[in-house]
Parts: sequence; C-alpha cells; structure tokens
Amino acid sequence: MKKINQLKQFLLERNLLNNSTASSHQFTIKDGFIEPFSVDNLGFQYHFTLTISLSAYCYPFNELIASIVSWIQSNQPEALINTHSRQQAIKFNVENITDNQCDLTIELKISERVKATKKQDNLEFDSLSDRQILQEPLEKYSHK
Repeated sequence: MKKINQLKQFLLERNLLNNSTASSHQFTIKDGFIEPFSVDNLGFQYHFTLTISLSAYCYPFNELIASIVSWIQSNQPEALINTHSRQQAIKFNVENITDNQCDLTIELKISERVKATKKQDNLEFDSLSDRQILQEPLEKYSHK
C-alpha cells in the first residue's frame, strides 16, 4: 500500500508533519476490503479508510487540509468525481482545542490498484496510478 507512505512523505516535505515528533502522529487503516479485478485476473484493488491522528497539532490547520486536498486531486482523483464522493472523501474530528493546538483526526477514503503479473513461476505486483487507470481501459490490466 504505497499511497500511505506517499502521503506521509508529501506532508513531511511541506513541513506539515515533523519526523522528530513521529509519536504525535499515527497513520492507521480501518474498514478495509479487497476487490478483485475479475474472475480470470490476479489483480485487485484495496479499499480502506486511512486515519491520520495528530496530537497537539497547531491550530488552525487550513494548510494541512489544503495539502491533503491537493494530494487527493493527484493521487485519488475518483474521490472528487461527484458530490457524494467528495463529501465522503475527507472527514475530520477535533478534540482538546486550545488557543493554538488541537488533537486532530482525519479520515481519507483511499483505494489502491495492484496489477499482478506472472513471470516464470513467480508473481510480480505493481501499483497502478489512478491517473493511469482513468486514462486506460481496465481490460488492459487483465491477466490471461
């Protein structure tokens, strides 16, 4: 599941997370399920909710949310296709609000496609980008 590390790196590069305070932020997965591409294909898609828990995060957090929206636009574009999916794509909860800090929990609906290719007697797995999938027919990734 490469998207989790991609998002983490994206936020670290923008100084919205701090590696030295890694204990103050956690990334967890819940409500996951796997959707096979088809009966005759070894490829599949992960679907899950990524929960990002940030303790004592600086308030307000507009820059963090804007960066997450930017990442979603590039890496999870189908989440923004219609009103319903946009309303479900990013959720949040805030607790322990002070003048400049809060405990923030953000939930993101994420999917990640994996293509399985049989090479000799082994299987190789490649993550497929959402942009790649949106531009090409799914049948192209069928394993025959």
